Amino acid sequence: MTPMNTGLTLDIADRHVQESLIGRTACDQLTPAERRQYANRRVLVTAAGGSVGSELVRRLADCAPESITLVDQSEYNLFQIEREIAARWPRVHTNPVLGDVTRPRVMRAACETTHPHVVFHAAAYTRVAMLERDVCAAVHTNVLGTVTALESARAADARFVLISSDKAVNPSTVMGATRRLAELVTLARIDEDFGPVVVRVGNILGSRGSVLKVMADCLHRGQSIPISHEDASRYFMTVGEAATLALRADLMRTGGAICWLDVGEPVRIVDLARRLLTLAAHEGIPAVPLSYTGLRPGDKLTEELTSKASDRSGNHHVHLRLATHDRVDSGAIRRLLRALRADVSQADGLSTLSDLCAAVPEYQPSDEARRAAGLVTLTAATGCRDGVRRLVA
Repeated sequence: MTPMNTGLTLDIADRHVQESLIGRTACDQLTPAERRQYANRRVLVTAAGGSVGSELVRRLADCAPESITLVDQSEYNLFQIEREIAARWPRVHTNPVLGDVTRPRVMRAACETTHPHVVFHAAAYTRVAMLERDVCAAVHTNVLGTVTALESARAADARFVLISSDKAVNPSTVMGATRRLAELVTLARIDEDFGPVVVRVGNILGSRGSVLKVMADCLHRGQSIPISHEDASRYFMTVGEAATLALRADLMRTGGAICWLDVGEPVRIVDLARRLLTLAAHEGIPAVPLSYTGLRPGDKLTEELTSKASDRSGNHHVHLRLATHDRVDSGAIRRLLRALRADVSQADGLSTLSDLCAAVPEYQPSDEARRAAGLVTLTAATGCRDGVRRLVA
């Protein structure tokens, strides 16, 4: 029998709750010296109303910057973060920009008018299952949107920090492959005057749509908690850790590097669920069963924060890891981007997926991604016969 919702809740955003769930102390505090380096500076954050972006904005606001430009395509999210900053840090000037990072005019205007010292690019599509079904949307936002933000920052003589994902390492999903290509696009723009940085974050505890949020929602509704596989594990971090990682990586000025946070060993998802149930029991919330659903297309049993082949250059901070990256062929990247732009503009899912595989050769798309890409192409094609031939080839 399904337990009834008692009205009791467990605050999964609480720091102590999150530390209990991941089994370690969160390392999310900037030093006073680090905070001073953002004082009286101008910064721009994309997806400023999102989970990581909004936390970045809060951390920056606490450093007393000259201004923060908030870019977000969600009117509601933008309204909320602007309102919060005005209430908590009234002396910090904000420049809200309602717009999509894939629109060059929006990003160029935002950078040209506010002259940021640094751009933090947090905007991306991150729902794995959704992106398996729409490779064109994934490439448009995660890859071409990164190009737009990157070039706008470069033109404004600003530093650039790309917030990437552990799913970019040996990617097995459309989401992971597009995040990896965004990394390559960023690293390909390095020269003596421009040194963008890539930071990789793991699974953010309690972010919108995160596994912990799904678990908590099921618990409070009295429904069973879905677990993909008993041995599935992930690197978990708090949103504060993700924001601090991005800020610290920028301050290190290690252009061309990939940075990630040393969060210890990955946590089994089933262990996270059991710890959640234990904490909930202490609050008087009835337990719910666990149900095993199986891995989704492209899912891995465990994620990685870096390739084992990465050239690790050692610790620059007690919790920060850094790897240099082989030089990226900028000419090849430009050619692939031209092809992807054409693919996306024609809604050609099959060509988009094919060119994404060419750009990220370690990526092997799932059968679901191939089928979905074929359906997109068929829908957009004027000649259905040719589309069918390509689909079944």
